[in-house]
Amino acid sequence: MKNLALRKSPGSFDMSRKPSEESAFLATWSGWAFIFIASYIIYLLCTSERQVWRLPDQEAYLAYFRYTDWNWLVHYFDRRGFGLSLIPRIVTDEIGWRLWIVSINSLGFTPDTAIRITVALANGLVFCALARLRRPLLGLFLWIVVPSALCITGLFQIRQGFAFGIAMLFAINFRRPVLGMLIASTIHTTIAFPTILLIAARLAGSNDRVAIPVVSIAGGLLSMSAQMLFDTFGGRRVGDYAGYTAEFSVNLLVLMLSYAIGSILLIKSLPYIRELRLRASLRDLSLMHFGLVVYLVFAFTLFPFGKDRVFYYISLMLPFFAQEIRVKNGVTLWLTIILYFMIFSEAYLAYGRGVYNYFIG
Repeated sequence: MKNLALRKSPGSFDMSRKPSEESAFLATWSGWAFIFIASYIIYLLCTSERQVWRLPDQEAYLAYFRYTDWNWLVHYFDRRGFGLSLIPRIVTDEIGWRLWIVSINSLGFTPDTAIRITVALANGLVFCALARLRRPLLGLFLWIVVPSALCITGLFQIRQGFAFGIAMLFAINFRRPVLGMLIASTIHTTIAFPTILLIAARLAGSNDRVAIPVVSIAGGLLSMSAQMLFDTFGGRRVGDYAGYTAEFSVNLLVLMLSYAIGSILLIKSLPYIRELRLRASLRDLSLMHFGLVVYLVFAFTLFPFGKDRVFYYISLMLPFFAQEIRVKNGVTLWLTIILYFMIFSEAYLAYGRGVYNYFIG
């Protein structure tokens, strides 16, 4: 199917929801509920205790904010220089993240306060993106329910959450998914993987029969090269991730495969999305999502370490995709039921592992 309308130039950074539609949404009970719940979540993130023993990696993040300053940045560029070799280092050394730390530290915040601000901002960016789609309250509900979303990426995986929030803001609100992903890659290196797939989807053109095989091949090739990339840019952490191979089970693979239903249903729903200028971004994101699933299929046999660097992006996209899925026949109805069944099954298992304890424990 050719989607020629998807390639219309969107012009400048236009918003996907018109001002009149935004006002109408905010005037509804669901709009008020969205604002109340989102505000309450941000309030909790800003005021709740963040003990080092309670949240993983908090000591490392405190060290980031404690020791990264302007002198660190000057020393880094003095050591690296400004040649072409700096370009990949901006991603692999996560210079965007360091620039954010330097910026917020310049305002005089303590490391603990800076972390709270960053976490609140990361979730706020996600909420802004969710609010621009068809059913924001559903998206917010799924952001709370999906285990890897609010309770992990939005809580203590701070770099991932901050990068993901920026990527979604640019993709949904500004309809610049590639630019958003490139910026996000400088905050957390692993976003470079979905960025490559997103670029492949964009270059594949508007014909889905061409684009889907292209992103699938790109996902397979990425998985085949993951060992080399990991050794080159992350080899120092092989010991840290050694235990992740056993975690990559058939059950996890089946779960991620079932989440591919989300991208398939979204692609089929694109013709029904009224906001024409939003279609291109959602199509690119859904193709990227499908490519990530293919990446995991190959990684299961080729390089299990690689799964932990990207698999959570698959579930993080569901709160955005679910809002725009249209149920038009019995097949899409059953696929949607399966998708939600798998989401809530994962949530049930995560509840048993205590994933939600920070908020309800």
